[in-house]
Amino acid sequence: MRPSLFALPVSLVAAPALAQVEDRALWLTTTGKVRLDQRTRIDVEAAYRFSDNSGGLYESLWIGGATREIAKHVAVQVTYARVNGYSGGRARNVENRVRAQVEVTRRLGRVRLAGRLRLEYRSRTAADMTGFRLRPRIKATLPIAPRDVSLIASHESIVELNNTDWGQMTGADRMRNLIAINWQASEALSFEAGYLNQYHFARGGDRPMMDHILSLSTTLSL
Repeated sequence: MRPSLFALPVSLVAAPALAQVEDRALWLTTTGKVRLDQRTRIDVEAAYRFSDNSGGLYESLWIGGATREIAKHVAVQVTYARVNGYSGGRARNVENRVRAQVEVTRRLGRVRLAGRLRLEYRSRTAADMTGFRLRPRIKATLPIAPRDVSLIASHESIVELNNTDWGQMTGADRMRNLIAINWQASEALSFEAGYLNQYHFARGGDRPMMDHILSLSTTLSL
């Protein structure tokens, strides 16, 4: 009886840790912005994502589109993204995304706030159904000493709007919280390094999952 009574509280403490799957990942992103006029620019992006649980590269993204400022502090963007999924170093699936978003920016003292709402249209080459999802995000940027360095914090939620035959399920899917440092090396070039925590909610019988991500990005603005 004594061993059983002792094991009970230990199991209660261990249960939450055992219920959550954790992973460590590295995300590398390069972004290019080419301004056509004072209100319009072209955006391109390439990203590669690696993780321990996936045994290396598990996703690459190629993105292109345009951003237009439609009013003071308000911009709309439309992009196309080709997302390649990998497993064990081999191509697993190809996903096509058309993304439309609106972003509103404001200043609160020294802090620059940016709120974004993105709608995504998702399809896969080996499936028939189309997925839709919303990705609201709030981002805060605070300049710190020296003047070309900024502290960044953001929160993003990913909400799936319908079910598909390739695995998308209606409801809150995950959330991302980022803390990062940005260095504006020149007027055209900036670098960012940060920690991104991505939490996948338990859905469809799967256990919840938390990704600990080192995020490194470079941005070139012309």
